[in-house]
Amino acid sequence: MQFVGPARPTVTGTLRVLEGVLLRGGRRRALRNARTAVLQDRARAAARRDAERALAAASERVRPAVLPAPRP
Repeated sequence: MQFVGPARPTVTGTLRVLEGVLLRGGRRRALRNARTAVLQDRARAAARRDAERALAAASERVRPAVLPAPRP
């Protein structure tokens, strides 16, 4: 004996199909927004990394602890 689906679509099944059709564009937009956010985060991280490296390089410069006394 084979299982045969209902002759009429169920309300749940109909709502799922409608939701899939109606929200398809919204899902695409959400994925695009998420991708853009990831790229912006990566750009900010790269800028922060560059700034940290520049500050570290500047702080490693040899500087006298005390200024030399003026010559008479």
